[in-house]
Order: sequence, then C-alpha cells, then structure tokens
Amino acid sequence: MPLAIALLSTKNKHLLVLFLKMFLLLNVNGLFAFQTSSDSLLTKEYAYLKKMMSKNLKDSSKAIVYAESYLYKAKTDNDTIKIVNGFYNFSSITKDEKIAEKYADSMILYSNNLKTKLYPAFAYYNKAAIEYNRGNFKEAFDLYLKTNKTAKEFENIHLFYTSKKNIGILKSRIGEYQTALAELKECYQYYSKLKEKKPKTYLRTLFALSDAYNLNKKLDSASSINALGYKESIRFNDESFRYYFTFNEGINLFDKKKFVNARDSLLISIEEFKVNGDKANLSMAYFFYGKTLMALDKQEEAIAAHIKVDEIFQDISEIMPNNRENYEILINYYKKLGDTDKQLKYIQQLITVDSLLHTNYRYLIKAVVQKYDTPRLLSEKQRIIDSLETGKRTSYTIIIILAVVSVFLLILWLINRYRRKQYKLRFEEIYHRQDSVIKRDSPIILPTEKTKLAIPEESVRDILDKLTIFENESGFTQPDLSINILAKRFGTNSKYLSKIINTYKEKSFNRYINGLRIDQCMVRLKTDSKFRNYTIKAIAEEMGFNTTDAFSKAFYKHNGIHPSYFIKELEKQIETNFDFG
Repeated sequence: MPLAIALLSTKNKHLLVLFLKMFLLLNVNGLFAFQTSSDSLLTKEYAYLKKMMSKNLKDSSKAIVYAESYLYKAKTDNDTIKIVNGFYNFSSITKDEKIAEKYADSMILYSNNLKTKLYPAFAYYNKAAIEYNRGNFKEAFDLYLKTNKTAKEFENIHLFYTSKKNIGILKSRIGEYQTALAELKECYQYYSKLKEKKPKTYLRTLFALSDAYNLNKKLDSASSINALGYKESIRFNDESFRYYFTFNEGINLFDKKKFVNARDSLLISIEEFKVNGDKANLSMAYFFYGKTLMALDKQEEAIAAHIKVDEIFQDISEIMPNNRENYEILINYYKKLGDTDKQLKYIQQLITVDSLLHTNYRYLIKAVVQKYDTPRLLSEKQRIIDSLETGKRTSYTIIIILAVVSVFLLILWLINRYRRKQYKLRFEEIYHRQDSVIKRDSPIILPTEKTKLAIPEESVRDILDKLTIFENESGFTQPDLSINILAKRFGTNSKYLSKIINTYKEKSFNRYINGLRIDQCMVRLKTDSKFRNYTIKAIAEEMGFNTTDAFSKAFYKHNGIHPSYFIKELEKQIETNFDFG
C-alpha cells in the first residue's frame, strides 16, 4: 500500500487516504470483530466507557464490549481524537500482536493531521513499542525519533522524555555508549523530580542509567545508582524490581573483578528472573554468571551456564550483541576437548545469532567487536564437515593452522596496541604542553652569526618586524599564500624574505607558514568548543589550507598524530574533566 500511494498524484493521495478512513469506519465488523453496541452503553459518557474497559482488562471478553461502544460512539460523533483513542483501547486489550499492529497503524493514519499535545506523538510511540518488542529496532528507533520531535513541538514534556529514554536504551544496545549515557542522564534529572508520581518509570530509568554507566566503564557511578535503585525499589513497595539492581551490580562486580560477590549477586537475580519469567534478562544473568564462574576456575559449572544462554536463545530468539561472545566461549571450549559435534553445533548457532543481529541492527549498529566474522565461521564450519567426512585432516594440522593464525593475530594486535599507546602518549604530551604565545612585542636582536646574509641590517630588521605583525594578525591563515605574495606585501623580494625566514625562523617558508597555522589550530581546538565541532575540511579551510589532505599531513608532521584522533581524545579529556569537576 505505501508504494501504491507514493505513485499517485497529491490529489489522488488525499482521496485514497479519505477512502481508507471511510473504509475503516464503515467496515468495523471485519477489522475489529465489531458488533453493534447496546443502546444503553451508547448513552454513556466516554469517561464511563473508558473506566469500565480498564476495570475489566483482565477479562478481555468484557473489556472489548466497552471498547467497541467507545469506538462506535466516536464514529457516530465523528470525533477524530476519540476515534484514535478508540483504536488505542483495542490495541491495549488484544493479545494478538498482528491485530495490535493494525490498530497502531490506524492510530497513525487518523492522527497524522492532528496537532494536539497527545497526537500524533502518542500514536508514533505506541507503534514504536510494538516494533521494539518484535526486535525491529530500526523501525522502533525511527518512530521514537518521530515521537520525540512531535512531543517537543507540541510541548508534551512527559512523552518527550519517555521517548528520549527509549532512544537512550536503544543507543546502549548498538554500542553508542557515550551518547546513550548523556540521554539517560537527562531523563534521570527529569524523572527524579516526578518519582513520587511515576515511581515505575523512575526506577526503570535508574536501571537503564546504571547499565549505561557500566557500559562506559564508570563502575563506581554504576554502583551508586544500583544502591539508590535498590533502596528506592523498597521505598516504593516495588521490591521485585530491586533484583534488577542486584543483577546490574552483579555485572558491575564482575567488571571490578570481585568475582565471589559477583557470583552471589548474579545467582540471586537468576532465581528471581526464573520466577518472574524475564527470559531476556535471565539470559544476560546466565552469561555473566558463566564468565564469573570461569574466572573462579569453575569451568564445568561455567559452561553449563553458557549452555543455558543458548537454550534461552532458542526459546525467545533474542540476544544482546555483546552476548555473542557466549558462543565463542562454547566453540573454543569444545574445540579444546576435540568434540567436533558440539563445536559444529555452536558454530551453527553463532551463525544464526549473527544473522539475527544483522537483521535487527543492520541500520543501527556501528561497532560490535567480533572475533569470528560470518564468512570465517562458514569456512570453519565447512572445514569441520570436510574433516568429518573425509577423515584426512589430523588434529595436529588443525592445531598448527590455528596456532599460526593466532600468532599472526596476536602480532597485529600488539602492533596496533603499541601504536595506540604511542598516540595516547603523544596526545598527553601535546595536551599538557603550554601553548606558545605568538605575539612578540620586544625589540628584535640580530645575533652576530646571523647577520652574514649579504642583506642590509636595516632591511633584515624591517622584514622581521613585518613578520611579527604578520604573525600577530594571523596573516598566515590566508589561503593560497606564497612567498612571492608575502614578499610583494612586505615591499621586498622573495630571495631576501626566504633567506631571512630560513635564518631567523630556522624553517623553510612552507614549514614556517604551516607551523603557525597548526599552532593556532591547536589553541582554538583546546579553547573553542564550536571550533571542535567543525568538520576536518572546515578546520582546514579556516586555517588557510587548500585541501583536507594538506592540513592532515601538516598536522601529523607537526604533532605526530592525526587531527581526527587529537579532537576525539580532546573531547574525552574535556568530558572527563567536566564529570570530575
């Protein structure tokens, strides 16, 4: 249907949408199993019908009678907002996911042209929740963004922060840990003021914030939030939720290498999740429980926990990207045991996981560290099958090949680690280096050994004075600046100017100009937040470079690191200083 609508003219589009609305209203029998409501209910107020529907939610057969009456009354009154409310009533009653989606689509269709505090923002939000629960994170993310935009436009502050919270949670799932933390911090500030009115939302925000702190490796902050959440869960008589903070703290303790305490916390949360049926978090708990047991040298118990993760995945077909490692652990374990059947089984499961992650995150995920990529897994799978079928390859050959590959990967990793360490040290040196002051107002002294240029001393002084003014006024940022252009501006010739720069600046003309540009660039990057947000191309142009490549080469030659790396590390340093400020 969307493609067909896209091919119609604007006029025909409006007619088609109108037709669809009429179709939905006039054919309620087919779409909603709608039956004519009793006259007695049609005389009731909307508030009464809504109240009775809510009261009977546990018995959908009763609740739907009031929902039908509500929608029929809205249709009779031709009240668009009430019609949209009617669709929402049906979506909250039905247990059928596909039917709920149809109601959600109808909400969006009817509310698109509304401009109220609630609609269309809430219609987008309702559909986003359905897509999220299905694992369609791309669609959910887009709908949360629409919710956020329209809620802000029509000043629905609560819906704005509700969608913002879900955007933050999705960002955590796809590896955008820093921006997720920023989003959730803002939501916490908002919901902490409303915690008495909306305790459940407040507690869920605390839980998401704790997770975000952990993913950003701010473990002490995560522990503080977990302690607060545990205490608040009890205060708000939502004691079952305290186990979620026990769970998060178990992960936090694992990252702190406090493995005994981590094991105890994770085991408590596992028992709770078994009772409340939260299989997604149960899977996570088993994953970290297994890693904790492995750290405590309890290998067989650890593998049993990791097998539980796979069993839950087979049941609910949901797994977090970071939990992909679960299958690598099982594959490596059975590889060491020489159990090719089990090894092959979990390689196949990992391929399935990769396919699911690709489907769910293909538009969103930026970086998930993977030790096994799918082509290599397929190759490994085929290698094992061939080995089992032909019996020609020996285990020694496999060990040698894997050892060579491992050594090669280790060497690459060590080289990369060394380079990163050197870059980091170079950044720290540059960051803490005192920025040089370009302005020089003191008289210029001509050392004796530098006067043998066959150039009159008066001319040398005059050119050096002009160079000082040139530096102070940032004349070096002029694009296409050449020694001929500068010599003409100074009223001298290029040979004189070149010799004086070589002698007194101890650089060639190009190195001298580029050095001034890079020095000023460094000062501005450290002090000007707006300048740091420029693209590399814009920074290059601002400093007088004609191309991005010329700027990057000059920056690297001057500092030993690339500008993109410097800016990225500088932002981290400033953010760290702000957090501890």
